[in-house]
Amino acid sequence: MSQTQFSDFMEVILVPYVAERAAADHVSTEVAEHYARDQHARLLPDGHLTVNHRFLRMVSTNSDQAVGGVWFWVDVKNKQAFLYNITVFPKYRRSGFASDALALVEQMVRAAGCATLGLNVFSSNEGAIALYRKLGFSAVSSYLNKAL
Repeated sequence: MSQTQFSDFMEVILVPYVAERAAADHVSTEVAEHYARDQHARLLPDGHLTVNHRFLRMVSTNSDQAVGGVWFWVDVKNKQAFLYNITVFPKYRRSGFASDALALVEQMVRAAGCATLGLNVFSSNEGAIALYRKLGFSAVSSYLNKAL
């Protein structure tokens, strides 16, 4: 991704993440957005050039139209990778783009020597959970909270 594409992608993924974060943490949208922006700044001090973080644009082979993006991290030393975000723009969903992108990410992290690819998903995101299960991901822990 170019700097402009990265900036656009980060703004696109912020909106649904903030909504999910606000609902999950029982906080306002403003609090969730502050948390998300702070989290992104900590994770990506050098933006899309931050070491070990990779950003890919998903592009339709039929039209060369951007259909989404992927953000993942590779830790070669510890042989693990983590998927931070995969987004397919709404009008392109359920067309196989996410499955294809995840297959590519798996190839890339496997080639880098990684033994695992982890991710977090909000429990309310049933479509993503179904996709991940279909692709062989399984739950390794659960995080629960209670509104007070």
